[in-house]
Amino acid sequence: MAEKKSQEYEINSFGDLIKALFKYDNWYLGGFVILLILFVIFDIIAFTPHH
Repeated sequence: MAEKKSQEYEINSFGDLIKALFKYDNWYLGGFVILLILFVIFDIIAFTPHH
């Protein structure tokens, strides 16, 4: 059933992916993805040596 549900919409952009995550009752997954991305960006900024 979950596989059929994922085929009912197309993902055309990253924004659509985030909307789809929230739309299909996966708000916790969407939030986790966003937090993970923010953490990675912060990690790169904070720990990359700036010469």
